[in-house]
Amino acid sequence: MREGKRVEFVNVFRADGIWARFLRQAQSYIETEVKCESLPAAGSDGQDRVRDFWNGHRGFEIFRERFSEDFAEFDRQVVEELIEKQEFVGAYYEADEDKRGSA
Repeated sequence: MREGKRVEFVNVFRADGIWARFLRQAQSYIETEVKCESLPAAGSDGQDRVRDFWNGHRGFEIFRERFSEDFAEFDRQVVEELIEKQEFVGAYYEADEDKRGSA
């Protein structure tokens, strides 16, 4: 995140922040989690990881397609102001509890 922007960043990405309210328009959205990944260096606010949880990847893709203009606007108005570097780390899937035990 950009230096001195911690409060704004937390307000946007907290559980009831702008980002979560935007994603709640999708039926398959579950929640957003923000975690500090490293200790701040001198003159820096540190590094945070924002993770969004979805009930299936396809639901996310449909939502992203449907709201592509809103995603772009969010990037222009919020992300560019608050985030110094944004990186997609990846997507992963967890097996359902019922499916893990059966083979």
